[in-house]
Amino acid sequence: MRSIRLRTKFLLSLLAISAMLTVATLLIVSHEVQMRVRENLSSDLHSSMGTFQIFEKGRDQTFTSTAQLLANLPNVKAMMVTDARTIQDASESPYSQSGADLLVLADRTGKVEGLRNADESLSAQSAQDLLLGSIGRGENRDWWFASGHLYQIWIQKIYAGSQASNTFLGLMVLGDRVDDRSAKDFSAIASSEVAFFHGSNPVASTLNGLDGTTLLAGLRFGAGKDSPVEFQIGNERYIASALSLSSDPPVTLVVFKSLDKATSFLTELNRVLLAVGLFSVLVGAVLVFLISDTFTRPLSNLVSGVRALEAGDFAYPLNAKPGDEVGEVTSAFDRMRASLQKTQAEQKDLEGRLRQAHKMEAVGRLAGGVAHDFNNLLTIIGGNSDLLLDRAGADDFHRRCVEQIQRASRRAVAMTRQLLAFSRMQVLQPQILDLNSIVVDMGKMLPRLIGEHIEYVFVPDPKLSAVKADPGQIEQVLMNLAVNARDAMPDGGLLTVSTSNVFITEAEAAKRPPMSPGDYVRLTVTDTGHGMDEKTKAHIFEPFFTTKEVGKGTGLGLATVYGVVKQSGGFIWVESSLGQGATFEIYLPLAAGPVLKVDPDSKPAATPVGHETILMVEDEPGVRELACRFLRVKGYIVLEAKDGVDALEVAAAHKATVHAVVTDMVMPRMGGADLIRALKKVRPEILVIFMTGYSEYLKGDLCDVFPESLIIQKPFSPASLVGIVREAMAGKSSEREGSSEGTRVS
Repeated sequence: MRSIRLRTKFLLSLLAISAMLTVATLLIVSHEVQMRVRENLSSDLHSSMGTFQIFEKGRDQTFTSTAQLLANLPNVKAMMVTDARTIQDASESPYSQSGADLLVLADRTGKVEGLRNADESLSAQSAQDLLLGSIGRGENRDWWFASGHLYQIWIQKIYAGSQASNTFLGLMVLGDRVDDRSAKDFSAIASSEVAFFHGSNPVASTLNGLDGTTLLAGLRFGAGKDSPVEFQIGNERYIASALSLSSDPPVTLVVFKSLDKATSFLTELNRVLLAVGLFSVLVGAVLVFLISDTFTRPLSNLVSGVRALEAGDFAYPLNAKPGDEVGEVTSAFDRMRASLQKTQAEQKDLEGRLRQAHKMEAVGRLAGGVAHDFNNLLTIIGGNSDLLLDRAGADDFHRRCVEQIQRASRRAVAMTRQLLAFSRMQVLQPQILDLNSIVVDMGKMLPRLIGEHIEYVFVPDPKLSAVKADPGQIEQVLMNLAVNARDAMPDGGLLTVSTSNVFITEAEAAKRPPMSPGDYVRLTVTDTGHGMDEKTKAHIFEPFFTTKEVGKGTGLGLATVYGVVKQSGGFIWVESSLGQGATFEIYLPLAAGPVLKVDPDSKPAATPVGHETILMVEDEPGVRELACRFLRVKGYIVLEAKDGVDALEVAAAHKATVHAVVTDMVMPRMGGADLIRALKKVRPEILVIFMTGYSEYLKGDLCDVFPESLIIQKPFSPASLVGIVREAMAGKSSEREGSSEGTRVS
């Protein structure tokens, strides 16, 4: 019985579809009629183009004959041998006889002596420039455009006698201005709408509201070659075709045929077709609605459930009635929805991890590139400042200037290493620190950084325990938190930094997962800014997340803070609410051992001298020149090479012993690792020192390939470079004491 009802439903639905197909067939017939009309209009457009060419040919003959007759008049020849004022005054007569809109008289060189035009819109200077352009192109018939007016011109030479006598007196130019009147005249002849364009600007037209740029972009030049194109101009549709009249200047004729006027007879036919179609659709819709309601209603409920699922609503009620196919599909969808809800949470978690991994990978690539290029620049800056500082005879003022350059260079080095540490989650130079001294030193700079409108207060714990971290990274943490607080207090406020020893109980640690109970040193940064809501707090430590306007924040400030704290084995927590400011609490584990104190005024020990031959390989000219200067000052013989290929050639040409090679790791054509492999084959005894700005090479990754080789990190000082070369010569196997710039691979 159920199969019979389904069959009946199908047959009735088929009847409705048949009615709609009938209407579609009638509409297709109407469409075919319109296509025929378009073809006829296209043919008319081509005929109009031919009509214009015939019209243009006749006008060309008329103006050519007129120009020749005027040029042979005795009074015209006579006035051409007079002065410019006389020519201008006497030009009225031939101008009135010509019937042209423009008359120009010029001497043999093309200098304009007389000018007449209907509305005086063309200046003598413009006519001069246009005439010289036509003469330069060798045109006797040309198009001129000036002051928003377009002219078609004919140039006729004026001779004293016959042309054969070669007594050339000057030039006569007759011009016919193309304006709306001209367009209307040709429109009446061609029974079409016309428009003349100079470039993409309409200069004469029988239509209003033309967009030349859009119109000409859709048309291709060449009458009789291309199919016309349909355009909407105002509320009316047109078929248009274009004819290029000149390429220099660009002049185009566009002829239009109204498609709406040509198809106006179809209006009544379309009404009849539409009435038939609507009647068929309505009858079919009523039949389908009355008969198929039994299965369309549950399907509608199922569709609503699908839309609710798309919007994230997994609890939308489904009225699944078993007994037919729709009920079975609804039950299957309900089971699928439950399964999808279960897996969606897992998918979101995986997507979040994947995005985080991609962001960190991008930051890592960026950091590596910055380290390589920026460290080369810092090597040049720091090295040359060292040379200036060591120069004898410098006064105290210049010495202080150089020392400021050195401090700025060391600051830039620290910032570069912080970026590398964040991207690779690697602490580069951890030390036992007194956190109070770090904050005190930063306190000299923070007030200037946050501005005078914000009050800065530091509340230290006098018995603060020591921690182990990179001092440069801790400074970066303070600076980033201060900048974040400054941005949160545009109208001023209070920034408070405090330190204290705290003990975290199990209950307190449970509120700050994954923090564990124990003793910590707490660094607190509090502002009185506008605060954050819970949604913002959940994302503030994510890379590239920022609430600032585009171009005013990278989204890496707080992410760097989070990375540094994690690298130091600590934890960070933020408390904030809208309008109540924000408090960042950093918990660092205690560290045992003496606090490292660095004397900024201490001078390095005297660097040793040598006499060996060193091959210096570096693709950056400034770094190469500086390193060679360091070594030569200390007595070494230095061979220079710009890359690995050049180094092999230099080593082959040098017949004497090359004691050591100092090479960059990353170079064009051949890198440092490939160079050493090739060089060891011919000079196995040569000592190897690598230079690099990439921190991954400092981790001993090359020890299996190049045992006993040394690595010096860019940027380096003269003492560190000479010292590591001396260390290689001495064959030391341990890391040089007191220097973090050179590292033995093994």
